[in-house]
Amino acid sequence: MSDKKEFNLTPGENEQYKPVKADITCRKCGKKSTLTLRACVNVSLHPEEKEQVLDGSFFQYTCPDCGEIMSVTYPLLYDDMAKALMIYLLPDQTEEALAKLNEQQKNWSEEMLKAAKVCTMRAVRTINDLAEKIKIADAGLDDRYVELSKAFVFAQFLKQKPGCEVVQVLFEQQNGKDGIVIFSKDGKQYWVEFQEGLYDEVVRMFEDKVGKTSGTEYELIDAGWSMKILANISNS
Repeated sequence: MSDKKEFNLTPGENEQYKPVKADITCRKCGKKSTLTLRACVNVSLHPEEKEQVLDGSFFQYTCPDCGEIMSVTYPLLYDDMAKALMIYLLPDQTEEALAKLNEQQKNWSEEMLKAAKVCTMRAVRTINDLAEKIKIADAGLDDRYVELSKAFVFAQFLKQKPGCEVVQVLFEQQNGKDGIVIFSKDGKQYWVEFQEGLYDEVVRMFEDKVGKTSGTEYELIDAGWSMKILANISNS
């Protein structure tokens, strides 16, 4: 669980890629510390940090007094130049926060804007969402069609387990197979494999409706996004 409300993070103007200071209070012993947080992780320059982001250890802070380990979630850019992938972590993301982030591009150079046009640019709310986007890119898949595929698989799952209270659904590969991990409120996990050919069929069905992205703004592509796409088709 994130402890983002335990500290005050206020980056200065135009400092989104510069280190920022944050005050944090240990939830166990009350020790107050000031952290220096990286606002950008470039895994092309520091490949060893990719695994730290994936397993969550990059966001862990250990209290120097009592050894309590806490998860510190804060605004962060994940940049993988080799995969032309830029993911911005915006905890407790709102439309206003996303709009403010994209507004900053007015200060970007022509070179940065040109590079952004060939990148996949996403915004996510949680560390788990960030890891999922990385895994989707590693699998060579388009996260938009993955979200739509997840919607179909999840709907079938709920038909089989109608009483299951689900808290999160994430894409994951197991034994070389694409699928989703479903986390229930009672702590159980279920892995459901994508049916053979499902992803390709989803691409065929929705390619003209999803379209191609050539802008330079961060987009929130999640379950809510896929539901809007499906709803628009149902109403057309």
